Amino acid sequence: MRTLFFCLFLLLGTLSKAVSKSESDLTIRRIEDEKTFVAITYEEHLKVGDRFSIHSDKTQEIIGLAELISTQISPAGYTENNFIVLKIFKDQIIFPGHRLKPLLLVTENSNYQGATLLMIRNTGENISSRYKPLYTQGFLVGDTAATLDQDEFLVNYLGQVYYGIYPRFTIGTTALVNAAGGLNFLGKYRIYSTNENTISTLVTFTRVPDSTQSNLNLTFLWDSFSNDTMITHNFLSLAVLAYDRAIETTAIKSFGSSSIQTGYEFILKSWDRILIGPNYNFEKKTIGGYLSYVAIWDRFNLNVSLNTVDIRADRFDLKDGYNMFLDVYWRY
Repeated sequence: MRTLFFCLFLLLGTLSKAVSKSESDLTIRRIEDEKTFVAITYEEHLKVGDRFSIHSDKTQEIIGLAELISTQISPAGYTENNFIVLKIFKDQIIFPGHRLKPLLLVTENSNYQGATLLMIRNTGENISSRYKPLYTQGFLVGDTAATLDQDEFLVNYLGQVYYGIYPRFTIGTTALVNAAGGLNFLGKYRIYSTNENTISTLVTFTRVPDSTQSNLNLTFLWDSFSNDTMITHNFLSLAVLAYDRAIETTAIKSFGSSSIQTGYEFILKSWDRILIGPNYNFEKKTIGGYLSYVAIWDRFNLNVSLNTVDIRADRFDLKDGYNMFLDVYWRY
């Protein structure tokens, strides 16, 4: 019995040392250039795209953030992990020996403050929605060029449901329109995406309930990451086809109701957003605009906005004047 306890004691001690060694091994081995460095692991396999905080080897203070961009197994059997620096805090300098710790982003992380460079796109991971690009600027404002992750849902209280078929393609519908006897569906495809720009196209079809009117819209969306805290959202929406199917006649009108819009998204340190921008309606020949505040939690988003289709309006009116709107949606 004593021999058994002694063996168990030795085994636990060995495992403890192995864990400690694994944790302490994730240190910066060498600096490649001003933006990249290498850390070595022996048995642990890291995932490309994961993000890490960089800690001082003396004070354990967080001095920066980094992302794993590639891995390579050496002939000696260990893995060289290549990182790129995302952000440096307080003009710190990174040296070999500084430690790396995985960032936990499933909920709020006070060390991970809002910035365009730190926004996480196309992760496929279960992370807080505060760190992702906005899929929409609101019901009355319109979409961004971002698409949902694969198998990700977005649902709002107005019955709009969106689903990521795969990272580049999102489909959606307005359930209340369908339930009322109409028909609505959309598809958004991300054509091009880099760290600086995202371009998508959106096709929307709507048949109005209790009406013979239907519309087909084609929208081009372009998001430009302008600086550390601002994204520019541009879109051109074209009414490709509008038709009224009456009992005896069918009236078809091309490019009937179209609009162009440029807006600005400001990212706060808390990852909440401020949205502002003008738009121009071709049909009404008016200049409108919007101002919104978006509060974001892990799964819940709240958007409060002031909107108008005509800045010359002198009254509150949903159709032709100013209006306040509350948009609530869940993303998971």
